[in-house]
Amino acid sequence: MTAPSATATPTVRDAPAARTGWRARLSRPLRRLRFTREGRFFTVVTVGVGIAAINTGNNLLYLVLGLMLSLIVLSGVLSELSLRGLTFKRRLPRRAFAGTSLLVEIEVHNNKKWAPSYSVEVEDRIEQRVTDKRCYFLKVSAGARQTAAYRRVAPLRGRERYLGLRVATRFPFGLFEKWREVELEDEHVVFPAPVPQPEAPRARSMSRGGFNARKDRGRGDVDGLRELRDGESAREVDWKKTAQSVHAVIVRERASEGAKVVQIELRNGPAERERPGFSRLFEEELRRVAWRATQALESGAMLELRAEDGGNGRHALVRLTPSNDGAERALRFLALLPPSPALSEPDATTKAKVK
Repeated sequence: MTAPSATATPTVRDAPAARTGWRARLSRPLRRLRFTREGRFFTVVTVGVGIAAINTGNNLLYLVLGLMLSLIVLSGVLSELSLRGLTFKRRLPRRAFAGTSLLVEIEVHNNKKWAPSYSVEVEDRIEQRVTDKRCYFLKVSAGARQTAAYRRVAPLRGRERYLGLRVATRFPFGLFEKWREVELEDEHVVFPAPVPQPEAPRARSMSRGGFNARKDRGRGDVDGLRELRDGESAREVDWKKTAQSVHAVIVRERASEGAKVVQIELRNGPAERERPGFSRLFEEELRRVAWRATQALESGAMLELRAEDGGNGRHALVRLTPSNDGAERALRFLALLPPSPALSEPDATTKAKVK
């Protein structure tokens, strides 16, 4: 359920290859630098040795000062070499559920022809989320690719926007941490986690629905298109859509006469939102509806979901068939329903930070 998808996001380089000279230097992302605890101590000692050398004129102290300054300069050069020429990709899972662990992969490609990169640490940036998960690459050889992954828990359903990466290194001596920001935007929809519906209906349920036997459609009605499954007949192949597709055979999906239809309506109108504790109750109801919807599609029934799509009184209606992506479309519809939980529920990670 948390297997990463094969879709790769666009890569981001330090500077376009067409730019050369001073324009390429100006177009590179700015590096930032901060002292580590060891670096502060080493710098204070270096300043002390320098003052002593100037006051005494001792050649041995000047020699020690030169060695210490050379270590600082070498640290800056090697850390810059480790951060330069790296390209990054992010792979997100195909499905992610609120409150459950999901796996995010980060791939780094060293474009340098001869110089490896050492001790590279990558941190993901997510909009309105506090992340403390990092991927660490000990060594990325010249021209090589490496992949690392981290796990995180999405606290709320809805859209999550990944902004970019923070790429840092303390190579070679750990005196300074140098980092840069890499723009790598991506969007992800977090589904509500389905929970089994209790047998007894809740007294304050925010959804209603039931099973109907649909008699008004016959075998000749087409409900939608989907990919051909193994072992199925090719009589329903839509050759026009198949020709437009690259890697899939598209078939027409038809409704069987008298097919069972599950209709679910969520009550999220203005009157319902005035009720005390609406946000918490609505999120709980969404999880139960998600379970009912997936169970209905798995049983081969048609599914109709209806809810208000905003505060203007308009309603959104989605009709789904038990196809390969029916459950995913139903979960996506529920995940994006207003009101957004981010507006009424505090981020669990932020609350943990405040405490």
